Amino acid sequence: MIPKLRPRAVVAFLALIGLIYFLVKVVSVFWLIIVFNIILIYINCVFLFAYFEFRERKKPVLKKFPTVTILIPNYNGAGTIQMCVDSVRAMDYPLKKEIIVIDDGSKDNSAEILKGIKGIKVIFKKKNAGKAAALNDGIRAAKGEIIAAIDSDTFPQPDALKKMIPYFDNPQVGAVTGLVRAYQPKKFIEKIQEVEYLISFGFFQTVLAEINGIMVTPGPMSLYRRSVLRDIGGYDEQNITEDMEIALRLQKNHYRIAACPEAVIYTDVPKKISHLFRQRTRWYRGKFVNTRKYSELIFNPAYGEFGMFSFPFSLVADALAIMLIVVTVSANIEGIFQYFGFVFSWLGQSGAVGALLPALPTLHSSIYFYFFTIILYSFLVYVSHKFVNDKISIWRMPEIAFYLFFYGFFVSLVYFTSFFKEINSSDYVW
Repeated sequence: MIPKLRPRAVVAFLALIGLIYFLVKVVSVFWLIIVFNIILIYINCVFLFAYFEFRERKKPVLKKFPTVTILIPNYNGAGTIQMCVDSVRAMDYPLKKEIIVIDDGSKDNSAEILKGIKGIKVIFKKKNAGKAAALNDGIRAAKGEIIAAIDSDTFPQPDALKKMIPYFDNPQVGAVTGLVRAYQPKKFIEKIQEVEYLISFGFFQTVLAEINGIMVTPGPMSLYRRSVLRDIGGYDEQNITEDMEIALRLQKNHYRIAACPEAVIYTDVPKKISHLFRQRTRWYRGKFVNTRKYSELIFNPAYGEFGMFSFPFSLVADALAIMLIVVTVSANIEGIFQYFGFVFSWLGQSGAVGALLPALPTLHSSIYFYFFTIILYSFLVYVSHKFVNDKISIWRMPEIAFYLFFYGFFVSLVYFTSFFKEINSSDYVW
């Protein structure tokens, strides 16, 4: 379905593209890509230095076991809900876990499956109101001191809960995240996401936690202090990325968000490129929405490293991602015209072979900076695998190589699309 285009949005979007193209022509692709890579190298070096500083961090020791309520919002999750509940039940914890499943108006046979599961509480909703509303219903019914929000297609490891709970010994901690991984990745697209998840939720999330810079509490599984959730008003039911919004609200209220990379949480990931594109479009549009909502946090010293580094530099990375696709496409289109112009000229008269070289503008871009960035990210891949004691075998090299060399362009394309849809006020699609 082709989205309805709004004239003002299209004009604004074209003006922005024109500005970027003007920069390409005036500043040149060469310098734009150098600046792009320098910023990426700087950001990643900051993370690496932080990693070496905090890698010997002390793990918290649990002094007492708080009561826990596990909330599982479910919508048409008949294929995974039984396995999810079984995984939750299998989590090792000395106290009895309260398990509440909120069926958000499912149209499949989820209701029949849930009615057959004993020992859990089920809240059946007639109409689908969204994940955030389902979680709020669960929070109101919960009795535990700690709330674990778990997606119905997610399967935490048995020791995940016991490893995450000790971080709440710090009264300033409002939420704890774990290490989200792809569940049994078989297709190539799933394996690429596994690499991405290890880097994002393994390396970056852990380092960000040390400087209190986390801006997303992952939807597959995150733990919250129930009193904090109620104090800040629960989830925003109108938000398309409730996991980011709740994290930013925690930051705004000066709560810490901890990360426990030792707690492994497996979740289903998109199995088709179209599904992945749609998922990431929602994520990135949610980033734009929540950036506007919490813009007062950006470069605000009252929020420490989160306000002065984590939040603003994530936006710089987003802007660079949008620019990258425009610069790359414009440079290559120009290169194609130059190339064919040379060919026709050569056919008409003998042209010098050297005239072909300027026709490929991407070749004279900063190849050295590019490969330095690749080397840096290769090290991040290695470190991320160390978090989970995984060895990088030769059989994993294809997806790792694709992630390092090509996946960034996919991300840039999704950011570009998301940005246009947000300007155009297109309907949100889950």
